[in-house]
Amino acid sequence: MAFLVILLTLLVACAKQNNEYNKPASFWYQSILKEIKFGNLEAADNYYSSLQSEHINSPLLPEAMLILGQAHMGQEEYILAEFYFDEYLKRYGTIQNADYIAFLKLQAHYYGFKNQSKDQEFVSDTIQSLDDFINKYPNSRYLPFVEYMQVKFILGQNELNKAIANVYKKQHKKEALSKYLDRIDEELENETHPKPSHIPWYVVIFNW
Repeated sequence: MAFLVILLTLLVACAKQNNEYNKPASFWYQSILKEIKFGNLEAADNYYSSLQSEHINSPLLPEAMLILGQAHMGQEEYILAEFYFDEYLKRYGTIQNADYIAFLKLQAHYYGFKNQSKDQEFVSDTIQSLDDFINKYPNSRYLPFVEYMQVKFILGQNELNKAIANVYKKQHKKEALSKYLDRIDEELENETHPKPSHIPWYVVIFNW
């Protein structure tokens, strides 16, 4: 996340280039909302940087973080979305809202899953995060949604392990083949009967 901190620092400079200084917090906040409305999230990030630098204790700041996080998630910019949720959790997280912010972070992972179908580390780390949520917040109102995401990620991991096993099968590497087949959750497969993901023919040519 360090590069995102640098990015937001640079955005402060960009905002100042417009000769807008020492504005009230409400000005920066309304500017954020206006740019989000027009779909200009880069400008919204600039205004957020100004709000933060000029009004670090403003009660509008935490709300702006959540709004920008959800706006970036809506634009499929999941890394930036998670950045805002992380910042909120670190600075404003409480017993009352911690599970909600953690849930938003998991949502960003879930929606980003379609772009990460072959990233083993991404899938594995997210499953661990889902497990952590379930263990940490067993009474959360968001638990059913997290459990649903958990199933989807495990099924995705199963499919990935099958694909890797198929590669080793073609290479006649029995030990590696057995290793990846053993990682498949057969019980979940039998209970859910998942359909294989659709992979366009032009993708198949360059993959497995």
